[in-house]
Amino acid sequence: MTLKKYTIKVTEEQYWKEIYDTLCGISSCENIPDREVLCHDEKDHSPTRGTFVLHEYEAEELNNHPHIEWIELDPTEYPELYPKPSLYLNRWGQNVKVYRDCDFSLSSVATAATVGELYRTNWGVVRTGIGTAGDFWGTTTGSSIGPVLGDVSYSLTGKHVDTIIHDSGVLQYHPEFLDANGQSRVRDIVLDGPYYIDPGYFDNVIPAVKYTKPDGRVGIATTAAEEWWEQSSKRSVGFSTIGTVSIVADYTVQNTIGSGGTSHNLGSGHGTSAASLVAGKNFGLAFEANIWNMAGIGDNTSMAIETNYTLMKLFHLYKPVNPITGVKNPTVVNGSWGYQAAFTSANVINYQFRSGVGTFTGVGSTNQATAMKEGLNNQVSGAYKSWSGSSRSNSTDTAASEMMNVGVIYVCAAGNNNQRLGIGSTDPDRLNYMDDAWFSLGDSRFGGLKVPCNHRDWMNPQGIGFNTTSDFHPVICVGAMDDTISTTTLPRGETKANYSNNGPGIDIWAPADETLAAGLPNNGSGYNDFRRYDNSLHFDNNFNGTSAASPVACGVVCLYMQTNPTASSKIVKEWIKRDGSRVVGTGLYLDQYTDDTTSLYWTGSFNMRGAETRIIYNPFANNTIPTISGISLTGIKLSYK
Repeated sequence: MTLKKYTIKVTEEQYWKEIYDTLCGISSCENIPDREVLCHDEKDHSPTRGTFVLHEYEAEELNNHPHIEWIELDPTEYPELYPKPSLYLNRWGQNVKVYRDCDFSLSSVATAATVGELYRTNWGVVRTGIGTAGDFWGTTTGSSIGPVLGDVSYSLTGKHVDTIIHDSGVLQYHPEFLDANGQSRVRDIVLDGPYYIDPGYFDNVIPAVKYTKPDGRVGIATTAAEEWWEQSSKRSVGFSTIGTVSIVADYTVQNTIGSGGTSHNLGSGHGTSAASLVAGKNFGLAFEANIWNMAGIGDNTSMAIETNYTLMKLFHLYKPVNPITGVKNPTVVNGSWGYQAAFTSANVINYQFRSGVGTFTGVGSTNQATAMKEGLNNQVSGAYKSWSGSSRSNSTDTAASEMMNVGVIYVCAAGNNNQRLGIGSTDPDRLNYMDDAWFSLGDSRFGGLKVPCNHRDWMNPQGIGFNTTSDFHPVICVGAMDDTISTTTLPRGETKANYSNNGPGIDIWAPADETLAAGLPNNGSGYNDFRRYDNSLHFDNNFNGTSAASPVACGVVCLYMQTNPTASSKIVKEWIKRDGSRVVGTGLYLDQYTDDTTSLYWTGSFNMRGAETRIIYNPFANNTIPTISGISLTGIKLSYK
């Protein structure tokens, strides 16, 4: 009978020497060959394994020994007997339409449902995985760029990561969020969070409140979910002391995630679009992440932002350990929103700009301060100029800091005001302010109607969790890249979007302008430009702004958190700077006017104003099997599917 090489593992380390010595000597022990066995590989690196040369019947006998856990033909010697490992395939396994230009007037995206649009995607999915635009778009330049056929590689999917979309609501049954079984990956913090955190209470104590959702998932009645948050007695004992949160009456399924199919009362498709750019099956990088909705921005629900922050903190603290990874899923939040302050052209406005104070009114600029004002893009309907400002609420800011302090990772939009954002205690614009004569509400830290206008230290959400001692901002602040490949710079040069906030407070730039994203059916807010092929009742839309840039970057962060689920904000930002970004040369990223003593520096639309040309990069856009860190496991086998 032919001798073969078998690897043996003992049940515990303490038995290894006994089994080894017995096999390599002459044995009369039951189940042990009565001869001297050759050890082919002692595997000194392992305390419990070794490879021996045995007959098949001897291996079968050995397998019955109480101190031997398993025995098998050595996979190194006989690889043909085992499945071959394979590299991850490209995302779609075929070329799909990659859209960089979604301008509806150009009719560049099909408005009808055709098979050619089945797996269409946006330029952010591709651009994050390459070094420069030329790596995919070649020598193409201009603002009207047609779709390019291509595919992308990937090695991570965002699996076992909880991403929260802190926005206007997410339509849970949009095709972008359905898995292979037709079930949605979207759940809501308020309405589904209690069952995720405390399933035993609803399974064993009040099971009558459970129901089956249209896609077969388990849900709980809205009243029961609200009671869990609001009343300590309506939970399992283990959660009775975590505190209570009051839930507003208009926080309903219909108002936040939609009740089934296309039925919804979300009001805006903004959150749905943002969610798809983080984790949509076609449009997002983290396309297997768990999507959690946290509505609070817009008019569909009156829930306060302070309450949003508290709910997300509690969700992160008390979610269960994932039995597959052995740790809790990381929590990565996307916030594509911000506070605005504004005034009209008729208002007399007090300001401080660097070392000077004064007033201005009307249109035009006579100095740097008024040039800064004139360079702002208005984001408030009816106002003359607006800027990204503070929450003007200590309670809201404190709730946000508490959330950040427990380990939540927050990625945010920089803002669309073409505004310089400073960072650091020595930044010359740290104390700049203007009067908010539109909302007539100032920041108590500045007095009167004054609202800070040029520094992240005061802003929400761009500055939440700011540590005054270390001068560290944990939030990842994302600026917007334009879809145009500029002809005014070197070939294949890119630019910031003309509206994007800028300055050294920008941590990273990400694809944003004219980005194809999921939209809403029957929505009057313009989120239904392009009909879907996989479900003709649903639409996608042309999504713009730093609102689009932030979720693209958030998707990359989700991929990193899949590999390092316990990473802190500091570690994540260090990783982005080291591995998750690429700094391109100034010839490949336009900085139009660089002299901050001139008016053009403040009024120009393509000025970096001290920001790095650091573009988000997805190092997992390859066919390399990833490694996992930050997890300690015993007796658990990990695999990616």
